[in-house]
Amino acid sequence: MAAGMLRLRAGVIALVTTPAIIEGGIIIENGRILAVGLWNDIVSQPYAGPTLELPDSILLPGFVNAHTHMELSIFKDAVPYNGSFADWLGRLRALRRNWEGDMGDVLAKACRESLAAGVTTVGDISWRHRAWRHLKSSPLRKIAFAEIFGLENDPSEKRDMLQTWIDETLSDDLLQPGVSPHAPYTVGRPLFEAVAQLARQHQLPLMTHLSETREEFEFLHFGRGPIFDDLRDIHFIPDDFTPPGCDPVDYFLSLNLGEQPFLLAHVNYITTAQINELAKTQHSVVYCPRSHQFFRHPPHPFRDMLAAGINVCLGTDSLASNSTLSILDEIRFLHQEYPDIPPDTLLQMATINGARALNLDHLTGSLEPGKAADLIALPLNSSPHVWPQEILESISQPTHVFIKGEKV
Repeated sequence: MAAGMLRLRAGVIALVTTPAIIEGGIIIENGRILAVGLWNDIVSQPYAGPTLELPDSILLPGFVNAHTHMELSIFKDAVPYNGSFADWLGRLRALRRNWEGDMGDVLAKACRESLAAGVTTVGDISWRHRAWRHLKSSPLRKIAFAEIFGLENDPSEKRDMLQTWIDETLSDDLLQPGVSPHAPYTVGRPLFEAVAQLARQHQLPLMTHLSETREEFEFLHFGRGPIFDDLRDIHFIPDDFTPPGCDPVDYFLSLNLGEQPFLLAHVNYITTAQINELAKTQHSVVYCPRSHQFFRHPPHPFRDMLAAGINVCLGTDSLASNSTLSILDEIRFLHQEYPDIPPDTLLQMATINGARALNLDHLTGSLEPGKAADLIALPLNSSPHVWPQEILESISQPTHVFIKGEKV
């Protein structure tokens, strides 16, 4: 037997990018998918290794949580939302400033919760890039985004800081650094454009929060409002600050980013015309459904974005505004709220779209020969021909989780 070989047999294999296979099998070798197909075809291939029989299971790609802040997990249920995002953020910031716990313990628990929910890949944002050292030991596949802030006209100091963080990161095939200028109301044009240039230089993924709250509009249009007051109170706004005089989406689209694709978190407020303009770019959008509900936003325009051809994926945001770190919970929530959305679309948003947004779709997000064997098994309790209902309408949780072919 070749080293690291495993054969899986399942009642259903949900490939995501192509139609599901009923009574299928997968051969894994050295952490990669060697073959996938009908069980009769798989079993006919020369093979002398172990076989894991899962006839009452659905195999599918591991879920991708494309936007999360796992370091905030300690603040679950700690800050109720009272109608002002700036006020909520200020109270959360005060808690984080005074917290004296063990960050390693918090992140280890968040990783375990993610894996138990079938999440195999995360796009995690961390303040001052402090999370990656703790995340490195987890078997999760990770993009560790270093979050940067600054409205100064001279971005050189912040750029040098970000360069230092990137140089210090010990990357491997399961952990890569990314960079995240926080949002248009906390990052000025010079820093945004410098970060995009740095990302292009190092071929790093980019993420930013965009149009998350209505309060951004007043700040960016007029330089006033709750966000302005909050940032002024913590002495964040420089004396020479001048608002760009437009809304968040138009401001972002006006930046000279060297055609670097961003993953745009939230984009809760956007016009039809802006959706059409965004669709002309390579940017992706990550929608966080239950966090969206927590902040009581109006319905998200993700269906219009998908119809326009924008790559829309899913995230949980943090436990400060959500109840779990489970993408499975997110698609079950969406299925209840929007029963007209095809199950295939929801599964793609939960897997391959997230991998594509993180520039990892060559490795994960679908079950195809050559890709990493990042996959999960969910119980199949009824006919395999109605397998989507088993995923979307049950309360079952993954029974097996594999990353690079290793059960984790």
